Amino acid sequence: MTNKIGKVLKKNRYLTGAFLIPFFLMEIIAVMMKVEPFGNQSFLIVDALHQYLPFFADYQEKLKTADSLFYSFHGGLGYNFLGLWAYYLSSPMNLIIILFPKTMLNMVLSHLLVIKIALCCFTGAFYFRKKRGKDELSIIAFGMAYGFSSYIVGYSWNIMWLEVMILLPLILYGLEKLIKTGDGRVYCIALFLSLWCNFYMSFMTCLFLVLWYMLYEHKSIKEFLKKALAFAGYSLLSGAMAAVVLIPAYLGIMQTSSAKWDFPKELWYGTFGDIFIRHFLGTKPLTMSVDDGKINLFCGILTLMMVIFYLISGEIRKSIRIRRLLLTAVMFFSFNMPFLGYIWHGFHNQYGIPNRFAYLYIFLLLSMAYDGYCILAKKERTQARKIFISLGVMCLLTAATLHTVKETPKMDVIYLTMAVAVAYTVLFVVYEKKIISRKIFLTLLSVSLMVEMASMAFLGFSENGTIDVDEYFQDTKSITKIKEEYKGSISERMDLVSGRMLDESIWHTLNCVTLFGSTAQGKVVDIMDQLGFYTGVNEYLYEGATPFTNQLLGVKYQIYRPRDTRQTTFCSVDTVGNVTVYKNLFQTSVGYGMGDLSTWNYQSLNPFEVQNDLAEKAYGISGLFQMEDTTKPEINGCTIKEGNVQGEYVFDNILSRPDNMIFTLKVKEDKELYFHFDGGQVENTIIEKNGEQILTGRLNSQILYLGSLKKGDEIRIKMQLKQDGEKSGVVRVTAASLQENVQAEIQGIMESQMFQLTKRESSYMEGTISMKKKGIVFFSIPYDKGWTAYVDDKEVKTEPAGEAFLTVKVPAGKHKIQMNYIPSGFYQGIGLSIGGFLIFFGICYYFRKKKISKS
Repeated sequence: MTNKIGKVLKKNRYLTGAFLIPFFLMEIIAVMMKVEPFGNQSFLIVDALHQYLPFFADYQEKLKTADSLFYSFHGGLGYNFLGLWAYYLSSPMNLIIILFPKTMLNMVLSHLLVIKIALCCFTGAFYFRKKRGKDELSIIAFGMAYGFSSYIVGYSWNIMWLEVMILLPLILYGLEKLIKTGDGRVYCIALFLSLWCNFYMSFMTCLFLVLWYMLYEHKSIKEFLKKALAFAGYSLLSGAMAAVVLIPAYLGIMQTSSAKWDFPKELWYGTFGDIFIRHFLGTKPLTMSVDDGKINLFCGILTLMMVIFYLISGEIRKSIRIRRLLLTAVMFFSFNMPFLGYIWHGFHNQYGIPNRFAYLYIFLLLSMAYDGYCILAKKERTQARKIFISLGVMCLLTAATLHTVKETPKMDVIYLTMAVAVAYTVLFVVYEKKIISRKIFLTLLSVSLMVEMASMAFLGFSENGTIDVDEYFQDTKSITKIKEEYKGSISERMDLVSGRMLDESIWHTLNCVTLFGSTAQGKVVDIMDQLGFYTGVNEYLYEGATPFTNQLLGVKYQIYRPRDTRQTTFCSVDTVGNVTVYKNLFQTSVGYGMGDLSTWNYQSLNPFEVQNDLAEKAYGISGLFQMEDTTKPEINGCTIKEGNVQGEYVFDNILSRPDNMIFTLKVKEDKELYFHFDGGQVENTIIEKNGEQILTGRLNSQILYLGSLKKGDEIRIKMQLKQDGEKSGVVRVTAASLQENVQAEIQGIMESQMFQLTKRESSYMEGTISMKKKGIVFFSIPYDKGWTAYVDDKEVKTEPAGEAFLTVKVPAGKHKIQMNYIPSGFYQGIGLSIGGFLIFFGICYYFRKKKISKS
């Protein structure tokens, strides 16, 4: 057995090296950057820290406890876990996390990233080996040009995308096999795995496959149409096989804010130079950017020269070269045209990660470049003219780049790129002059490209940086102990007052309010904004709570750390390490009996009015918050004028200062005071009480509790405006005092009509409620058609309150309510998947019988 393995490895030594060399290079980078276990750093930067790692923690807990993958209450008041799993976690490779404790999750995912990048190099090399038909050094070099491209290095923190990059070469190999032989099994299974692992990036792959097929060199129109049916059939079959993931994921994603149609209005992002310069050696990879025209394109200077060589080579039919050039042009223009980019991104705006489909363009370049290399490797020494033409075209493209680029480029990048291009040309000349043999020449070419890519990988990861695990996760043990001690149901939610990463509460798998993720429901984001919580495009955080919303959302405990300066109405009950637990003294529940909310005005720009109207519609009690007068602010470095409504100010910013606007609130009687402001151009805020700072930071668009103030106290709110391209904007401020007697009356009624939870699982809950009169039971759970409700064992219709919260109608009296969750589309998806696999196995059986009959 060992002998047999040895023979296989020897026969495929370069293909094996295509995995091992990048793997060990990445591990060297990990050692240099002190990534765990070689230090206390992690590759999981940006959203990998703020989103993905917390979701992995929730997934790991579900795997270890054999919990349902349908739903989770460990974030966002509850969320469709299957939809989120399909977007972030569905790769079979991720199952490795079940073998490790949570404390090692950062390390495991960092090195899983290493393995995935090495696999990108490996599958790229596999594709190039199939093209060349030989196991040789060049496949390692061009495989590394793919796996170490600036796209994969820069966006490597998107660990859930990498499977799509791994599978792309296998999909293209399978498609070419389908076209040539009619056997689409490899294509089908590879595309199925891609769709299963990440449907969003796979959409881009599918769009590219259509273009690839249409511009492929077919023998005749009849052959094109015949193979098109097979291409479409196998593509649909792979989609059917993955339907159990795709359908629930699609239905879930269509509920997000990103699902809205928002076609871009601009014609161009930038210029030819802005895009092409990103091919150059020394360009630092991009990890994120608000500029949608930015891009990661570096995949080797030799690659560019070999693409030019390919395009001018007569050995390949002109029609094939024209088709490839046309496909390249379509993709290149897509980088620069917002409308095309919008389509590539699944009719979705890019939101900080521009040109996500560039991996397809890079592999297209590498495919042409390797064809050019193969021509060079086969031919005798008669290529000097074409090599000099390639260098000349590179010089012209560089000149065009310098002429059209908007921002002044770093000239060391230009000089380095041209120096390497000239060095390759000199190597070609030395070969043409018969100074070195063909074998040495080809070896030097391959090694040079490997050095290019390895150098850029080292540069790229050093530019990406790492995160300090101790800094972000130092409280994990303390909070785990607190969670175990105060482990309550969803009727007793627990949240961090402020997280070190946005989804830190999910990392600790708390039953919490917070959620930052691409699958966050848009309607819930909107209503949380209206209620006064901090929100973004796809996030809502537990920042902005009031005593009323804490009761409404069932928040029983708050977790404070020394860095937290926000005040609270909760009472301190326990301290573990540096972590303090504060408790809501009132009883909480996940559901409350209420009156009719159909006329609730939740669209006011004033969150205090939204809460007032909710209390009045739900319980017939008015005056929860009383609005306070705010005076015109002092201004420095800007001009203002009053807007159309009270508290609204239109400004023009001249100079950014910490005190561009200063609002002063003078307290005339004892009161519980709250403040809220909206202003997208406010960069930083400082709040002082009697001259002493009590809050600072990003405090925009959330209700701020200023404390229990005494007569004579003075609050000063200093706002710093951004110094950017937009030097004008609007700030809208509101102050309100909480009427404690009204709040106490409301809480009394809420407690008398609480939903008493008797049984709960992750996707099922059961309990009882006593209603004084007919009305609704309001659940602080996002409305989702996946929920089925039963009142006294009879199925009833669920309806949304404020278009976002789950409610059921109930008559007066005591009732048993059961709620069961199955993601929308799950049964349809599993039916299609079973059918798809049966068809696929039938196809495999047909090909097996065909092979046997031939033999």
